[in-house]
Amino acid sequence: NGFIMQKILIITISLFVLVINNYAQDFNGWKLNGQIQLRSELDGRDFSNKTYPLTFASLRTRLGVDKTFDEKIQLFVQFQDSRVFGEESNTLTAIDNIDLHQGYVKLIKLFGWDWNIQAGRFEVAYGTERFFGAVGWHYVGRSFDGVRFSLSPENWKLDLFALTIKESNSYIANATPVTYPNPSEVNRQYIVYGFYKNFYLNEMNNFDLLGYYEANHQRTAGGAKIADMFTIAASHFGKYGNFKTTFEGAYQFGRYIESRDISAYLISLLVNYKAEVVDLGIGADILSGTSPSASYKNSSFEATFGTNHKFYGYMDYFISIPQNTNFLGLHDFYSMINYSPENSDWNFDAKVHHFMSNKNSAADQNTFGQEIDLTVKYNIIKGTSISWGGSLFFPGELMKTFFSPGEDPAFWSYVMITANL
Repeated sequence: NGFIMQKILIITISLFVLVINNYAQDFNGWKLNGQIQLRSELDGRDFSNKTYPLTFASLRTRLGVDKTFDEKIQLFVQFQDSRVFGEESNTLTAIDNIDLHQGYVKLIKLFGWDWNIQAGRFEVAYGTERFFGAVGWHYVGRSFDGVRFSLSPENWKLDLFALTIKESNSYIANATPVTYPNPSEVNRQYIVYGFYKNFYLNEMNNFDLLGYYEANHQRTAGGAKIADMFTIAASHFGKYGNFKTTFEGAYQFGRYIESRDISAYLISLLVNYKAEVVDLGIGADILSGTSPSASYKNSSFEATFGTNHKFYGYMDYFISIPQNTNFLGLHDFYSMINYSPENSDWNFDAKVHHFMSNKNSAADQNTFGQEIDLTVKYNIIKGTSISWGGSLFFPGELMKTFFSPGEDPAFWSYVMITANL
């Protein structure tokens, strides 16, 4: 069947990558880099055993070049093709899908001062990527257009950034009276301004501080602003012998649709215990939600720019938060075990999640269900790995309502190869 054919194709490409993977070249300072990520998926996430599961294969191909001149200017360009197999209308159709994933210039210690300036299109990933991440799992991945200032990058590590999320106005080449409509009647910009600061206290304590302002001034049909929202987030990483802790918290405030105040929060705690080749963990994530009866305040935490696939289950029911929770918020209680045999290229991982909402639904429901994620990874050579994953989701009352009449356990599986040149 199609799923078996996709597995055969993955194996074929992996053999090809084995030949080229060790040849990342450096030509007189010009560095060539690339990546192929190919994934085949079996998708039965509709909570119905009466339907046939879907099969998909996605391919992400990246090729980039990097050059630093005189230790003062860095140029980086990375092109990307992202596609789902068969999305062309026929085999003689081109979808013209090549895009610039990253393309930036970085000025290093400009004017002799201890700061760097990066401008163009680039990935933004901080800390655990809970708040800002590159979403490397996705067959497209995330990058931003903007500028970033890194102050004392080797010592103090403070980043200031401005990122354009959406520009709704067309570029104006010729300034004439008719090209400037009334601003109250047109869509506007969506820009994020923020900072990131790392505090390395000692080997036992590491602390991140992140803050950003979302100036979402796009207009709805009624002329209302979508949001002016502030987020302050902090992460603490502790290491105490065989134990590691990760504590993260965030608070959002501002105005939404000009008539609703924003007051939302996120709290997360993960405790890991490392015992030779086994890593055990237990954790909880709490994202606030909005009660269905609330009409004056928005309390749903928005995890807009995070790599949510890493945190809230691999089956990706909770990627667009808070929309995927129907704005009720999310409680994720989970345990995990990772086994990495000594001197082995194999890695085994298992996670169990129990998902609940932060606020009860109008029907007084609050359980999404339980998810089990299993992952096996084999490192073929340095930079190239093949992975298998399988997941089950047992629906609670909320999922049965959302996917009505979905009453059966859902399943999902994939085979993926990732090769870095």
